[in-house]
Amino acid sequence: MRLVNIGYGNVVVAERVVAVISPESAPMKRFKEEARKAGRLIDGTQGRRTRSILITDSHHIVLSALQTETLAERLERGSMTASPNPSAPAPTLLAEDSPAGEGVSARGGEEADEAEGGGQEDAAREDPGS
Repeated sequence: MRLVNIGYGNVVVAERVVAVISPESAPMKRFKEEARKAGRLIDGTQGRRTRSILITDSHHIVLSALQTETLAERLERGSMTASPNPSAPAPTLLAEDSPAGEGVSARGGEEADEAEGGGQEDAAREDPGS
């Protein structure tokens, strides 16, 4: 079971995600409201602006404050993996979003997500030696 961080300490099972969609279009806004009325909406934004919508195979809709492209990359590379051995320590992951590349525990949230802004993500990924 692979878990993917969708921001602010919230994770989803990667294998259950069918699509990651931008919430800006009118059909997606209607889709979100229909899910809310049906009790299938999960808000993982922690009160922040919704920047992407994840659709699961169980027809649940998960809202995230992270950009669609960021979530797509995390789903592709498997940004967080559950330990196959429960007694093994949680793997330490390198947080690309953090300014100093600080280690982040797979069982904790990424503090860098809280500071995520429009262009900060691309600047943090550049090689400091260039």
